[in-house]
Amino acid sequence: MTTSDTGSRSGGDRAAVMTTSLSPTVHAGQPERRLRMLGALAGIIGPLLLIFFFVTPLLLGNWPSAGESPGKLAAYATAHRTLFYLGGWLQGTGALLSVAFLLVLLQRTGARRTLAGSATLVGCAVLLSVVAVEAAMLVAVPVAAANGDHATVATGFELASGVFVRIYPLIPAALVFAGIGFALSGTRVLPPLFARAAVLISALFLVSGLAAVFGAAGLVFATVMSVVEAIWIPAAAIAFAVTSARTQP
Repeated sequence: MTTSDTGSRSGGDRAAVMTTSLSPTVHAGQPERRLRMLGALAGIIGPLLLIFFFVTPLLLGNWPSAGESPGKLAAYATAHRTLFYLGGWLQGTGALLSVAFLLVLLQRTGARRTLAGSATLVGCAVLLSVVAVEAAMLVAVPVAAANGDHATVATGFELASGVFVRIYPLIPAALVFAGIGFALSGTRVLPPLFARAAVLISALFLVSGLAAVFGAAGLVFATVMSVVEAIWIPAAAIAFAVTSARTQP
């Protein structure tokens, strides 16, 4: 074997080794990029489902108030059984997709093991728990109406309509936005405006939750903050998708 043959073979071996070592790195970034895109998509679809959940009763125009008699509530639930089931699904799925996006954001910040990361994780768990219980109360209304249990109809409707709206801004929403806001601070995952806005939204959620306990004006404030939340999450998701598309995995 000549010296040139030996040099050619060793050069080819080195090239093969380099190609083999680089290939896993290139392919390893694809699942990460796919996760970012799916997370952003969840952050857009989730709030849309929640908006549809809140707007549907307004569009119908005959949604009963919490003060209606159990008999009227039972009659309405029996006639609109599918609406209650759909509402529970929209609320639960919308909240789940929104939380999925927030968790992808948290992972990208690298702050999962910090205090802000822990606050975000706990807040997301509490948020999903509150939403699941509220959705269960909503679904329980037509079920109880079908069984002639008017007491459960009234209780379930009251809990779903008037109680959880006071708890949501006071604990889970405030905790989630505070956690993700501080986790995003100092990172390039999203523009700095989103981190500052999240911390401000957290403080306003807390104030609206306290105000909702004492009067109807607080309930209006809490509703407005829910609208703000429904704007922040998809806006952040779009910004996250744009940023992810411009950067390498």
